[in-house]
Amino acid sequence: MTGWQAALWGAFGGLAVEALEFGEVIRRTRRWPWREKGEPSASIFAVSVLIRVGVGFGLAAAAAETNQIAGPIAAIAIGVAAPLIIEKMSAKAEVSHDDP
Repeated sequence: MTGWQAALWGAFGGLAVEALEFGEVIRRTRRWPWREKGEPSASIFAVSVLIRVGVGFGLAAAAAETNQIAGPIAAIAIGVAAPLIIEKMSAKAEVSHDDP
């Protein structure tokens, strides 16, 4: 699997999570989320989805290019878990930075 293929699968993983969350909000509110008081506007919502999809895209591409994953399911999993992966990497970097 090429880096580009993995990136697209990773983007799909991120988009799948967003789509399921979007469906849940629609089911709960019975209307478009941006029409609910206290919810973000449609443009802000779209930007947040693009960020999530982009992070999944980039992480899956990086994992494939460094031979950390071999198949689509792994790339999708990276896209789904992208926020957690970044959070854990960031926490590890902070610990490493503080060590002498």
